[in-house]
Amino acid sequence: MTASLLLGGAILLAITVSGVLFSYFSSPRKGVGGIPTIPFWVALMPLVKDVDQRDVFTKYIEKPLRKHGAASIFFAGQWNVLIHKPAYLAEVFRREDIYQKSGNYRKIPHSVLAALLGDNIISSRGETWKKYKRVIKPGLQASPNLDVLLRNARQLSTILVKSRALPTDGIQGSIQRHTIANFGNTYFNVDPNAQITKEIFTPLFMNFPFLDRLPFPSRTRARRRASDFTNQLVLTLEHGAKGDTTSDNHQQNKLRTRLLSARDSGELTEKQFRDNVTVLFVAGQENPQLAILSTMYLLAKHQDMQDRLFDELSLQPEKPVDAEYLDSLPLLTSIIYESLRLFPPIGQLINRRVASAVHLGDAIFLPEGTYVGYNCYSTNRDPDAWGQDADDFRPSRWGCSRRDIQREYRRRRTRAEFITFHGGQRACLGEQFAILQLKATLYTLVTSLRWRLDPTWLDRMTSVSKIGWR
Repeated sequence: MTASLLLGGAILLAITVSGVLFSYFSSPRKGVGGIPTIPFWVALMPLVKDVDQRDVFTKYIEKPLRKHGAASIFFAGQWNVLIHKPAYLAEVFRREDIYQKSGNYRKIPHSVLAALLGDNIISSRGETWKKYKRVIKPGLQASPNLDVLLRNARQLSTILVKSRALPTDGIQGSIQRHTIANFGNTYFNVDPNAQITKEIFTPLFMNFPFLDRLPFPSRTRARRRASDFTNQLVLTLEHGAKGDTTSDNHQQNKLRTRLLSARDSGELTEKQFRDNVTVLFVAGQENPQLAILSTMYLLAKHQDMQDRLFDELSLQPEKPVDAEYLDSLPLLTSIIYESLRLFPPIGQLINRRVASAVHLGDAIFLPEGTYVGYNCYSTNRDPDAWGQDADDFRPSRWGCSRRDIQREYRRRRTRAEFITFHGGQRACLGEQFAILQLKATLYTLVTSLRWRLDPTWLDRMTSVSKIGWR
């Protein structure tokens, strides 16, 4: 009898807990009005099968998100408001006082991801952000050495040529090493080899970060590796400083020098220093890596555009390859912009918190404390802004001349119709370096190689496409 009562109590408790959890996870934040809800289970799909992210977006997210301009979506252990409509996003970017940055260290403070990236220039706000910006911006936006980027691109080209004789397993590793070298040579004065383990970004723990508090061996290991990763970066930074022989005046504007000086003077605490070193490296090499891969994928898929780009880059082979020359190439620029539009390296970002209750646009009420973000993949393909061919790869939509392309680029940025580099005063500080890196890499690869898609590869947005050489 006692055993039966205990069993019945356990079952009742399990049912009660399950009911509470289901009610919490299946219902969006109370008070948010005027928008639909993306089903909770959509966030769980990557946990149970290898899904095509493009299919998930098309089947479950695209219609409600675009019809209403925003939708409630579950991520990082809570319900958030995901924004699509450019007019709404322009308001979010403009009103930093209301839609305040609030990164993982605030949203999911006990997660491994928060331990890795901490409080940094991307997710901080107020006086803390201004301090980070004062230290980092001059170094991050100093003119990079194009010769270094071109040298690394030639090395990448050589590696890819040699890889033709090997079994193809994709080129992601080679591109990653290339962008790590670009960032390390440019900003750290070294070639860091540290890599981030995929364990840190496991989907289960991204959706349910409270699980990171539990002693799962994989999470303990991931947390240890996150710490080791930052330790390696700091040692790399310090080693680069010791080996730098450039003049004192030139060193003062280097990102590495500014970070170390801010730490040594006490302007940055040790933790602030470590957090920013980590996030700068992660964003500085990972986002260009994804952008290069996406552009190579598009050129492999559209051989005619690869041919046209080769013709443009071969018109003036005797002209010195400097930043001005690369900027003068309209097709190269428009192809890069179109690739960044179709496949933004950060497809979705939810890192702002509503400081006080507000109406977004005319119909959407957001209570204080609501987390909001945006889907770059969706907004960049908005048919109302870009036309019915918004999903097509058409570089000519940006214009045909250098002047027209830049004017269109600024217009789309201002109207929040192109948000790959975000917007407002919190727009990406590394934009110019990323674009120059893309131009240098593509210039070198297109003038020395031809590539195509592996005919055996299934075209899906889950893993990096396989590209073969010919």
